[in-house]
Amino acid sequence: MSRLLSLKKDHKEFLDKAESFVQAAETANRPMTADENERMRAAMRCAEALVPEIQGIEKLNTLRAGPRGFIESAPQSGAHLHHAPRIAGPAPLSAEYTAAFLTLLRSGGKQATDTLSEGFDPLFGGYALPAMPGMASALYEGTGGGSTTSGGYAVNIPTDGQIVPLAVPDLGVRSLAKVLATATDIKIPTQTSFGTAGIKAESGSSSNQFAESDPALGQFTLSAYMTGLTHTVSWELLQDVQMFQEFAVRDLINAIAIAEDGFFVTGSGSGQPQGLVGNVGTGTGSAYAVDSAGLYLLQSTIDAVGTLKAQYYGSAAWLMSRATATAIRKAQIQANLYAPVWTRENGRDFLHGFPVSYSSTMPSLPTTTTSGVTPIMFGSFQDGYIIGDRGGTGTFVKILDQPLATSGQTVLLGYKRVDGRVRRSEAIQQISVSHT
Repeated sequence: MSRLLSLKKDHKEFLDKAESFVQAAETANRPMTADENERMRAAMRCAEALVPEIQGIEKLNTLRAGPRGFIESAPQSGAHLHHAPRIAGPAPLSAEYTAAFLTLLRSGGKQATDTLSEGFDPLFGGYALPAMPGMASALYEGTGGGSTTSGGYAVNIPTDGQIVPLAVPDLGVRSLAKVLATATDIKIPTQTSFGTAGIKAESGSSSNQFAESDPALGQFTLSAYMTGLTHTVSWELLQDVQMFQEFAVRDLINAIAIAEDGFFVTGSGSGQPQGLVGNVGTGTGSAYAVDSAGLYLLQSTIDAVGTLKAQYYGSAAWLMSRATATAIRKAQIQANLYAPVWTRENGRDFLHGFPVSYSSTMPSLPTTTTSGVTPIMFGSFQDGYIIGDRGGTGTFVKILDQPLATSGQTVLLGYKRVDGRVRRSEAIQQISVSHT
C-alpha cells in the first residue's frame, strides 16, 4: 500500500505541474507558449507512465475476507471526498472514554474498563472510535535504532512526533451517488420500458377498445462485498509511541476508501461492486477521435449534455480525472472561445455550468496504444448509481491480539462491506474516446 500511495502521490504531482502551465495562461488570458506546451506535455507523459503500475498494484492489493466489525469510523459521504475521511464516533465521547480506548489499543485489547461502555456497539460487539489528536510513528519498530522504511525511521530518536501523511487521491463517486445503509441484500425494482399509447376510433355501433400496453419492470440486487486489509504492530510500538494508533487506523480507512472508489468506476459486478464504466448510457454512441488541438474534448462534452434527458439536469454533474480536466482546459485556451465553458466559482470547477467531481480511478485519455476508453461521464449520479453500505456507512477496525501474541504483535484489521450498482443507466451518459 505504501508503494501504491507513493505512486499516486507522484502521479498527482505531475498532474498539478501540468495544470500549473494551463492555469498561468488562463490567468494571463493568453495562449500557452511553445515552452509551456512542451513542459505541460512532458509532465502529462510522466503522469501517464505511472498509470499501468498503479493499476497493477491496485489489482493485487484488493483483499476480500475478514471477521465481523469492531470499531466504526464516521461516514465517508460528503461533497469533498478527496480529503482524508474524518475519524470520529457517531456522537461526542468523553475524555475518560478516549483515555480508556487508548489504553485498550496499547494493551492489544487486553485492558478494558467499564468506561468503555459509553461507546459500546451492541450490534457488532465493539467500541466507537473517538477523535484522537495528533499522529505519530510507523508500522514497525526498526532494528538497530530505526533502520527500516516500515517504521524504524519514525521511532529513532530524535524524531518529530508526527508523521506527514500522504494526500488521499480524488475519490469522487461516493460524493455523487445515492448511498444507503443496508442490513440485508435489497431488491431494487426498475422500469425498463414505457407503456405504448395509441389512437382509438370513436365507439358507435361497435365497441372500439383502448389497446392494452403495460410498462415493463426489471430488478437487481444490492448486496455487500468484503474489502479490507491488516496492519501488524509490535507491542513495544503501541506502548512507546503514544499516538501511533490514529496513524495506523487512518491508513486502514484511507486504503479501503481508495479500493472502493476503484470498484465504483471499473468493478466487474461479479463478486464485487459494479462499476460505472460500460454500464451507463452510451452518450453519442461512436467514439471521438483524438486530435492535436484537443477540440474533440470540447465537442464531446457539448454533445454529452445534449444526450441527457432534461429530467436529470437538476442534479447533473461531471466525473473525470484531473488529467482529463487539464486537457479540457488546455483545449479551451487553444480554441480561443468567446466565452469559456470551463469556469471556477467559490473553489468549485464547472463545465457548461454543471459541477465537476474528480476520481483518480477514472480512465485516462487514450494514448497511441489505447482506444475506446471512457474518460468522462455526465449525468445525475444520484439517480443513476446506488451504493449500499452493510451495517453502516463507516469503516470498521478490529484489534486481533491473539494470533501473533507469541511474537509480541497485535493485528489491526480494517474492513468494510459495500456494493455499488447502476440503477438507471440513462441518467448517466459516458463519453468514449479513441486515438484514431
